[in-house]
Amino acid sequence: MILIRDSLLNLETDLLTGKETPITLPGSNVLQFITADGSRISIRPSGTEPKIKFYFGVREPLKNRSEYSAINRKLDRKIEGIVASLGLT
Repeated sequence: MILIRDSLLNLETDLLTGKETPITLPGSNVLQFITADGSRISIRPSGTEPKIKFYFGVREPLKNRSEYSAINRKLDRKIEGIVASLGLT
């Protein structure tokens, strides 16, 4: 992880430098973790159930349409790896 965004505290923390920067969006009960490759893990409580929801965002350059299926499989494996590393499986 290189960045942590705490939307409830309206604060972004750079884990490499320790620098804290205010977030200028409306506050909400969301934590977001950003990795060096730009992947994002967002965590928030459910508004209607007693559970926590996770959202994953991953990306990979797509140079042409013919790569779509292979890149999509690669990104699926990346999400599966993140989920496993968090012990969510």
